[in-house]
Amino acid sequence: MAESAAHKPTVHVDAGAEGRIMVADSLSFYEHEPWTNDVAVGASFAGAPTAAMAMRQGVRAWIAHEAGPGKDEAGVSGLPFADRFGVPAAAIATMEARLGDGRTLLTGHVSRANKSAVGLGGRAGQTGDQAARLMLKAPRGQLRDFPGLVDEAINEMAATPGGKIYACWSCSRVTRAHPDDVFCVASHGAKTMALYALPIRPKGLICNDGGLGLDDSGVEGLAEMARHGLAAVAVSSASARIGDALSTCHDGIVSTANEPARAKGVTIGMKAAQAARLMLG
Repeated sequence: MAESAAHKPTVHVDAGAEGRIMVADSLSFYEHEPWTNDVAVGASFAGAPTAAMAMRQGVRAWIAHEAGPGKDEAGVSGLPFADRFGVPAAAIATMEARLGDGRTLLTGHVSRANKSAVGLGGRAGQTGDQAARLMLKAPRGQLRDFPGLVDEAINEMAATPGGKIYACWSCSRVTRAHPDDVFCVASHGAKTMALYALPIRPKGLICNDGGLGLDDSGVEGLAEMARHGLAAVAVSSASARIGDALSTCHDGIVSTANEPARAKGVTIGMKAAQAARLMLG
């Protein structure tokens, strides 16, 4: 998906030489340019793959969404990852912020902070705004690379005369329309999921519910998919590791399904692999 002005981070605090606090609806919105003097707030799950998107571009520190934290605490795996590089990071409590809505991270409360953030005074119970302001004390960031951390491959899981089932990190990595195919993705199902999925118009899509989040925002994108006649379901964050598309496909248990998916026979409690075949038809 081409970047637009609507998807660029916006300034929450400009502290001059001390740096800025930037806010975005996804940490993926920090992928396209350096942010070495900035604290990044982004309403993605606080996992290692999403953290890497912002850290590659040199953010000084970051805050994201706890998203469960779900199976194997994948929703917060980015906190110890960031500590390896001395980057302060924190996660906002699952039910206190909306996935895909960056500004709600500022009013929600921190559920956990990494050691680098604690060293600056960060702690559980602070608002995201309070934690972000403390993170302005972090050293200036630097550009980094994390080869192999994010699986950028589009994995073919099954092929039938009616289409294929794929597993991939995000629909943002898919470069053409796939009207005959079903995708299992690693991401949550918030509105940013639909933003990336709609251009490829898959026959069906399976994502992670991210622990649902405030206002059930973690599955908000399913309704947007339905408005375009596209089947979409989410699997429970407790059943599959968010950030791991293969876990979505192999481990996921359906927690939410939109009307086009239900019309194809998908039900709550069904295994993701079965749901994918039903949506494939």
